[in-house]
Amino acid sequence: MSGVHLLGVGATSLSRRARGSRPLAREAVAAALADAGVVAGEVDGVAIAAADPEFDRGCFDVLGEAHRPYRCRCGIGAVALHSGWDAVSAGASDIVVCVGYDASPADGQPLGEIESRAAAAREYMQHSGATEEHLARVAAKNRTHGAANPHALLSSAVDPAEVLASEMLSWPLRRLMVATPAQGAAAVVLGSHELGRRGPRAPRVLASVLLDEDSRGGATIARAARLGYFSAGIGPDDVDLAEIEDPTPVDELTAYEALEFGPEGSGPELVESGFTALGGVVPVNASGGSLSQGQATGAGGILQLVELSLQLRDRAGQRQVPGARVGLGLAGSGVTAGTVTSMTILST
Repeated sequence: MSGVHLLGVGATSLSRRARGSRPLAREAVAAALADAGVVAGEVDGVAIAAADPEFDRGCFDVLGEAHRPYRCRCGIGAVALHSGWDAVSAGASDIVVCVGYDASPADGQPLGEIESRAAAAREYMQHSGATEEHLARVAAKNRTHGAANPHALLSSAVDPAEVLASEMLSWPLRRLMVATPAQGAAAVVLGSHELGRRGPRAPRVLASVLLDEDSRGGATIARAARLGYFSAGIGPDDVDLAEIEDPTPVDELTAYEALEFGPEGSGPELVESGFTALGGVVPVNASGGSLSQGQATGAGGILQLVELSLQLRDRAGQRQVPGARVGLGLAGSGVTAGTVTSMTILST
C-alpha cells in the first residue's frame, strides 16, 4: 500500500437557496483541481456522492467524459472518500477526485430524527452530568467558529444564553442546537505519494477508516479511533484539531470521549475548560461544523477534509489553529444506530 496525499480541495458556499446541482458540481471540482495544480486529463479516478444525475453531469463538464479505470457512485461523502483513498493506496489510480453534493429539503429535519437525538441527549446527560448549559456552550462555540468561515450557512456568532432562549424542539434540544439541512458541494483531489511530493505541503492521509456497524453510544467511533490511531502510528495526544459531525451538540460531546480526548464522562469538563475551542488544546469544528455550515450527508465528510487541508496549510484565516500539523475528521453519529462512521487522519 502506497502513501496517499490530499493534493487539493474545493467547496461551494452552503445555502438554503436552490442553485442547481450542475453549477455547484462545476464550481467545487474546478476549485479542487486548481488548488491541486492538476488538469482534468491527469485524473484517472472519480468518486461521486450524490443522488442527482445532473450533479454527475456537472462533474464531467469539468473532468470530461474520458474513460477512467476507477469510478465509484454512492450517496455518502465519507464512503466516496474512503473508496478514493483505497484506490490510490492500492495503486489502482494515481489521482482520484472525490466529490459530494447535498440538496436542502424544504421541510428541514424530520421530527422523528430530532426526537431520537433528544432521547440520546437525555441519556448522555444522565450518565455524564452534562446540563443544558453544556449543550448550549458547544452550540455557541461552533456558531462562533463559523462566523469566521465565509462558506458557512449561518455566519453569525451566538452566546449560550441565546441558544438557551431559542425554541424548544424536544427537550433538551432547542432550535439553535440542531443543524439545518443545507445545499452545497465539496471536492478533494487525492494523489499518490510521488504526486504529493511535487506540491507545497500537500497533507498526507495517515489513516482512513470506514465502519458500518449497528451500534450507538460512541462504540463504533471508539473502534474507528483505535483502528485509525494504530494505522496512523499516533495517539489522541498527537491530534492538533478535529472536525466532528455535529448535527446536535451531544454528537460532538459523545465523540470527545470515544476519540479519547478525555475519559468517559469528561465531555462537560472539556467544554468548561475551553479544551475544544479555538485557542484550546484540541480545537473541534474550527469550521463551525454542521451547526454553522449546515447538515450534509453527501458533502459533509468531504467538507471536513477541505477544512483540515486549509488548517494544515496555514490557510484558514481568522479561524486558523496555530502550528496545526495533525488533523482528524470524523463523519458519523455516535448517538444514533445504523449510520456509517468514517475517520480520516491527515498530517503535514
